[in-house]
Amino acid sequence: MEHHELLRDLLVLFGFATLIAVLLQRARQSTIVAYLLTGMLVGPSGLGLITNLDAIELMAEIGVVLLLFTIGIEFSLKKLLQMRQVVLGAGGRQVLLTIALCLGVALLLGSPWREGLFWGFVIAASSTAIVLKLLFDRQELDSLHGRAIVGILLFQDLCVVPMMALLPALTAPSAEMAFSILTALGKSLSVVALILVAAHYVFPPLWRHIVLLRNKEIFLIATIFFSLGTAYLSSLFGLSLALGAFLAGLALSESEYAHQILSEILPFRDSFNSLFFISVGMLLNLEFARQQWPLVAGLFGGIFLLKVATGAAAVMLLGFPPRMSLLVGLSLAQVGEFSFVLLRQGAQLNLIAADAYQLLLAAAVVTMILTPLVIQISPRLAARLPEMGALRRIFPEPGEPELEQQIPAPSDHVIVAGYGLSGRLTAATLRRLQISYLVLEMNPETVRLAAQMGEKIFYGDASKQEILEKAAIQRARAIVYAISDPFSLGRAVASARAANPRLTVITRTKRLEDAPALERAGASQVIAEELEAAEEIIIRLLDLYGIPRREAFAQVQTVEKRQQAAGLDSPTALLVEEEKQT
Repeated sequence: MEHHELLRDLLVLFGFATLIAVLLQRARQSTIVAYLLTGMLVGPSGLGLITNLDAIELMAEIGVVLLLFTIGIEFSLKKLLQMRQVVLGAGGRQVLLTIALCLGVALLLGSPWREGLFWGFVIAASSTAIVLKLLFDRQELDSLHGRAIVGILLFQDLCVVPMMALLPALTAPSAEMAFSILTALGKSLSVVALILVAAHYVFPPLWRHIVLLRNKEIFLIATIFFSLGTAYLSSLFGLSLALGAFLAGLALSESEYAHQILSEILPFRDSFNSLFFISVGMLLNLEFARQQWPLVAGLFGGIFLLKVATGAAAVMLLGFPPRMSLLVGLSLAQVGEFSFVLLRQGAQLNLIAADAYQLLLAAAVVTMILTPLVIQISPRLAARLPEMGALRRIFPEPGEPELEQQIPAPSDHVIVAGYGLSGRLTAATLRRLQISYLVLEMNPETVRLAAQMGEKIFYGDASKQEILEKAAIQRARAIVYAISDPFSLGRAVASARAANPRLTVITRTKRLEDAPALERAGASQVIAEELEAAEEIIIRLLDLYGIPRREAFAQVQTVEKRQQAAGLDSPTALLVEEEKQT
């Protein structure tokens, strides 16, 4: 009978989760929010439809293990080193600032310092899953603020590991605190060393033997056994299951089987992971949240302002301008999925009172629900942010006088805005052809490194008319916008056109649908990356059939012209129209 009840509970959970996720998809909400709402709806304080809570909790724990296991596999030390300036610099500042401010607020309110430190751990993390999906949908991952956000999220995820290891030490008496922390770190390092040694000497031949069998089922079973087994082994040493799972994934992250393991485990991870977030929603006491809604709203506001401030300050300390820093801060203003892992573990260790737990849980859910709306309006909020002198005195950046003093009085030159791959290739080509140019870039570290190598590069926002004027745009022949910021691109093109009506303005965009707006803003030529890629694919494909490149390009141009003349939005629509005519 108990098995039938469990099956019924799972059907209820997945059925409601599917329905709510479909409804929220129209509002561009994350599935994580759907899972949280599902738990709140069917849980004990909602409709009370779930009877076998213990079994659901166990499955949720497996979901956490698989989540940390896949995070460990996706984590790359090479990636960390490549992004060390943002990951360690901005990420470290954001986490430390958040923890320090939470600790200070707790002490001012008379709360124990241990509780303040725990609150800092929980609030410091942001939602990697929600934020990355939204940035991907908006095609902002390659923008300057997008890369900064990714770097900070990576550091936050990494910090969850030592935080989880330190939580048990916070419960020790004050006299034994230092010893407990050292013991926890010692255990962690010992287990890490043991797993890494095994990963280097033991696991490769085992996995090689399993792979040679060419049996997908055996490979999948071995993957699940390895992830759960390593997690269980770490728990025997006094560490959490989730921490052990992360270490297991980390041990496999550099192996040649990592991608295959990840692809096999992802469906299981997503299924069990959904149960984890549903179980978090079930823990929320809706009656408590209703009665204490002023406190919930106040805590939400405090968390939101704190996260915006620490996220923005973290990148502003690297020299980024306020507008871009605000974009970063607003994107990181929610509480993350790993916060719930820490929150549950802290509740089990009695690091937080029951009422405070419910209060923080409710406020955290609200921050996640509002994240899509906040990120959607963040460009408009950032665009209205004035360049306040007080901010620049606190967070200095390379100033406009540097651009004005170092630049000679060029004429008939090219201004290259952005020093990514496109900007670097453009600058290198102009330099080779001895065409006068200068580069404007927003990343101060990129400016510093490129300038040391002799590049004609200056710090400056190419969307601001005063910066363009100091780059002698009135005497320039052309400006190339090689930047990945769709929200500032239109304003930048309009500024350039207003500064010099005779200027040739060349810009790139990821999507063809954005081209008309940029042309209306004043762009002379708009290069759509998806169109360029499509053309190249077709040309290379036709080359297989012996059609010369020039003729293939002419064929592509013909299709595009017919599509535009017909007023249709795709070649598929053109094909349908031709079929109707025949």
